[in-house]
Amino acid sequence: MGEQTESRREVDAEKGVDRLVFFSDAVIAISITLIVLPLVDVARDPGSGTAAEFFTQNGPGLLAAAVSFLVIGSFWREHHRMFNRAVGFNRTLVTVNLLWLAGIAFLPLATVLQVGASREDRLAAIVYIGTIGVTMALLRVDELVLARTGLLEPGAAPGNRRLLSHWVGVVLCFIAAGVVGVWPQLGLYPLLLMLLSSPIQRLIVRPRTAP
Repeated sequence: MGEQTESRREVDAEKGVDRLVFFSDAVIAISITLIVLPLVDVARDPGSGTAAEFFTQNGPGLLAAAVSFLVIGSFWREHHRMFNRAVGFNRTLVTVNLLWLAGIAFLPLATVLQVGASREDRLAAIVYIGTIGVTMALLRVDELVLARTGLLEPGAAPGNRRLLSHWVGVVLCFIAAGVVGVWPQLGLYPLLLMLLSSPIQRLIVRPRTAP
């Protein structure tokens, strides 16, 4: 009887994780679609001109949409990697994941604000970069909850140094937001700081050699 009860709990936990992942995937799919919808509306406008004129006039919007698509895509890939090894869930994990999805859902609006803003509009850039940073941070909290509460497969929990290294991108993103707040004319170029994330992570997780 005890074995049956334990087996039932494992099945329920697996179903719960699957439902959480399916719901997250649905929100991500909708958010990616919402990113491109404003540009679709512009393209359908009879006054949008030829295809060449459309791409010329909407270059910044297309670039912002592409960046947001890549950002959400990277979030989905990381979320999939983490939850592919999950064997259970708890209330904290569900709450943090919902907050993370709120950041994903808000990103299309932040993208539209950034596209319509002038180059000196620091608030639009801060909102856009800040949304990415907060969403990244919530994903890392998701990872901490999974690793620290025994919700991952045996041996799948990352070590402390690897967990720490995953916060590098969050820190760099908030630094980029701070740079934009001081020099708004830079636009979204400070996001290029994110290219430093991988090298810094490798330095953190590199095994220390004995002297």
